[in-house]
Amino acid sequence: MRARPFLILAALLAAGPALAQTRAERRVDRLNDTMTQQNQMRSIQQQNRFDTNQIRGEIRRSETMAPTPPPPAIIGRPR
Repeated sequence: MRARPFLILAALLAAGPALAQTRAERRVDRLNDTMTQQNQMRSIQQQNRFDTNQIRGEIRRSETMAPTPPPPAIIGRPR
């Protein structure tokens, strides 16, 4: 009967490093997921910034290239 608790203790001690490795691997996986999400957010922000700058440039170009208004019509006296 005393052998049973000893075997359970031995099994837990043997599993300890495997459990620790599994925890470490889960932590690394969580860190990788976090970095992936941050990278995706950064990519979206960069694309938004690029699109905004493109639109601003188009607006500025359209404002500076606006056609000049036609000259005022000169209404003369009828002859």
